[in-house]
Amino acid sequence: MRITVKTSLFCLSIGLTVLTLPAFAGNESNYRYLALGDSVAFGYNPTVTKLVPDSFVGYPELVADAMRLARSKKEVNGSCPGQSSTSFLYGGPDIGCEPFRAAVGLHTEYSGTQMSFAISQLQSNKHINLVTLSIGGNDLSLLQAQCSAAPSFPDCVQQALPAVLTTYSQSLAVILAGIRAEYSGTIVLLKYNFINTDPLFQHVIQLLNQAMTDVGSQFPNVKFADGYAAFEFAAATSGGDPCVAGLLVKLPDGTCDIHPSLTGQQVLASAVLVALSH
Repeated sequence: MRITVKTSLFCLSIGLTVLTLPAFAGNESNYRYLALGDSVAFGYNPTVTKLVPDSFVGYPELVADAMRLARSKKEVNGSCPGQSSTSFLYGGPDIGCEPFRAAVGLHTEYSGTQMSFAISQLQSNKHINLVTLSIGGNDLSLLQAQCSAAPSFPDCVQQALPAVLTTYSQSLAVILAGIRAEYSGTIVLLKYNFINTDPLFQHVIQLLNQAMTDVGSQFPNVKFADGYAAFEFAAATSGGDPCVAGLLVKLPDGTCDIHPSLTGQQVLASAVLVALSH
């Protein structure tokens, strides 16, 4: 399936509805793994019918399970679907984090911004020895909305993208500096995967991932989980198409949604585990 660039280029929320794990409440003072981010980390899936947080499972829950942290509640997930890098820090423009939070709730309930939550957890819990972060996809979703009515969508994207990446880089640097001020352990940044074979889509995602790498590399003990390369490898025998490869959720009409299937989520979790092994 070829997904039209204009309608799906930047819809990067990923999730599934397969497992049912406890919603971690963030009240354990000795948990070890703090997961942060957007829909990727939350495990958002638009086909979920039971709209409660524990219906959604993202790669952090799979990583925690593989590390034997899930059952003992040693993982806390502070992610929010729709969160942009700017709203992570200050609130404001994103793709619906606060409405989702109000209507459905999060894996971990807290007040204020995700950044303030992360800092408070890192200050109060010195047992944390892993932080993962996936942020930036919704910065591109905002760009999609900006260009949706433009005479030429690709031209609009090409013209506006540099400013978006600059703002993203600045926000990511502030996020990482804030985390590093309170925490010296491992941080894993998850690079975004692709959901189709469109060259424009792939180019833009690669630029976002490069910006992530450029900023993250300036901080000590930051590792990169290459979700993009992991999807490439997993889809290699299917013509590079993540839908054909079974990495995306199948819809009733036989096409694929943009969100990862259980297989796709396992691929992302595996990328994190590979990064941790190096």
